[in-house]
Parts: sequence; C-alpha cells; structure tokens
Amino acid sequence: MVKKTHISLISLLFILFCSHAASAQNPERTKTFQISADSAYTKVVQTLHESGYYIAQLDRPSGFIQTSIYLKNKSLFGREGDKRILNFLISPLPDGRAKIVLNIFLIERHRGGSNDSPNYYEEDKGIIQDDKIYQQMWDKISPLLH
Repeated sequence: MVKKTHISLISLLFILFCSHAASAQNPERTKTFQISADSAYTKVVQTLHESGYYIAQLDRPSGFIQTSIYLKNKSLFGREGDKRILNFLISPLPDGRAKIVLNIFLIERHRGGSNDSPNYYEEDKGIIQDDKIYQQMWDKISPLLH
C-alpha cells in the first residue's frame, strides 16, 4: 500500500513538473477581446502600420496579418540585429468576440568578413518562446481592442 502511494505521489509530481515546464515554454499566444473580429483586424493593422512595422501580407477574409520589424543590435560578436516576423490570425467567435493568435519568429542578422568587404547572413531561430516579447506586443494592441 505504501509503495502504491509513493508511486502515485511520484507520478503526480512528475506530471505537475512536466506541465509546468511545458507551459513555461509556451507563452500566451492567444487572447480574446470583446470586439468584433472585423474591427479587431482593422485596429491591429492600423496600430502596426503607425508603429513602423513593415506590413508584409494581409488577408482580411482569413484574418491573417504578417508584419515584421528590424531591431538594431550593436554587438562585438558580429551580430547586426534581429528581425521579428509577427503572424496574427484574427477569428470571430460565436458570441461576437474576436480571438487573436499571435506567433513571433526571430531571424538574427550576422556580419562576417572584413570591414572593407563585409558579408551578411541571416539565421532563422524559429518561434520566440520569451513571454516578455509577446507581452510587449499585447500591451501595444490590447488597449485599442477593449
């Protein structure tokens, strides 16, 4: 009986640990707002445009927005800066609210070669896992969607 209790306790702790680790690696990418999806789409596009983001693709019928921004980074290690690509998917919910899914991708720009003849290359780092970066974007667009 004691062994079953120990095994159950260890199993429960393992499950809790794994679920906490998984949630820590998946930043909050989905939010819902008390506004129609069409209005949310328009406001997100306007906010991104006014904030200096490059609007790469728009598809209103599907609710898709792709935008990017280049961030300068002065580094001693040959890294020129980061490019963030943001994908928004805005969907209507049955109760009239909007659901927004956000994915942010990181591309690092590196510099090689000499000062006289530099060469540049980009390294795709995939989807960003840093909650702070997602929160910065939510802080920018959320006030307009309430």
